[in-house]
Amino acid sequence: MNLAAQDTAHYLKQHPLPAVTLIYGSEALLNSEALDAARARALADGYDERQRLYGDSRIDSLIQELETPSLFAPKRLLELHLDAKKTDKATSDTLRRLAELRLENSRLIIFAPNLDKPHTTAWYKALFSQGNLAIASAALYPPQFAKQIAQRLQAAKLRLTEAAYELLVANCQGNLFAAKQAIERLTIHPQAQNIIDDTLLTELLDDFSQFNTFALSDAILGADWPKAHRIAARLQAENPRDTTLITWLLQRDASLLIGLHNEAQNSHGVLYKQYNIYDSQQRRYQTALAKHPPGALRLQLRLAAKLDRITKGAEPGDYWQTLKQHLINNQQRQPA
Repeated sequence: MNLAAQDTAHYLKQHPLPAVTLIYGSEALLNSEALDAARARALADGYDERQRLYGDSRIDSLIQELETPSLFAPKRLLELHLDAKKTDKATSDTLRRLAELRLENSRLIIFAPNLDKPHTTAWYKALFSQGNLAIASAALYPPQFAKQIAQRLQAAKLRLTEAAYELLVANCQGNLFAAKQAIERLTIHPQAQNIIDDTLLTELLDDFSQFNTFALSDAILGADWPKAHRIAARLQAENPRDTTLITWLLQRDASLLIGLHNEAQNSHGVLYKQYNIYDSQQRRYQTALAKHPPGALRLQLRLAAKLDRITKGAEPGDYWQTLKQHLINNQQRQPA
């Protein structure tokens, strides 16, 4: 069965978790929320133990892990986390073999957000033609993004004027993580029970905008490395575990700028639309092109991948020290 990521929580409240669940797609928060919903359903279904496997390097042990009884609980949930856009031969063969297994006391979640067109593969067709669940998220273009914010405001019981709502949508820059953070902060504000107009919303956003994640993104785009380092240190002090949006912005900005470097000027509009960059935000990327050569942007992409692995526990290291050292290195390379 195929399911849109935003419908996962509602669906799994009414249905048990199938033997195999795949989560993939380009909207990071929807993927994360779908994973949380699947974990919650597994726990409700009695799968009390959870084990994670990371990367193609662990694929050889997947079948054995699924078939081996747990020593600690009668039922077990396994998660296979994959970063690649395409599965290699060993992974594809193993996933295809899963269709032949009868998983009585185990469940498998394949969390592979970067997979590109998995529905065209033989393993996908073998697995998801027989009752398993494939959950996909898609990029949210402005109308869908605005709808998501409206739904989340309603769920949080927040009431905004039309002008305030439009301001919030613009402030979040097409990123659902930013929208989630803003709505959570609005919810705990003393005036949250009132109707929030654009003037009040501006004041509320200003309360946490100076050192927020988008300010870090702006400083990096502007190659203001000392400022970026100060903001990173402040973010670390305020909420050291709140790193997902930072990693996402590092990856998004580097990927977009590489695309802008590689494409002719008359093709930039297509890229901006693909990355949900509104007209008001495009000038800063055009300015950033002169400050960030492709080689430096590739380093930033590798940094984002490393930070993602650290966050997931797939690589040792300290997230904030790794990020701040990158900023220091860029400052040292900058001409005096």
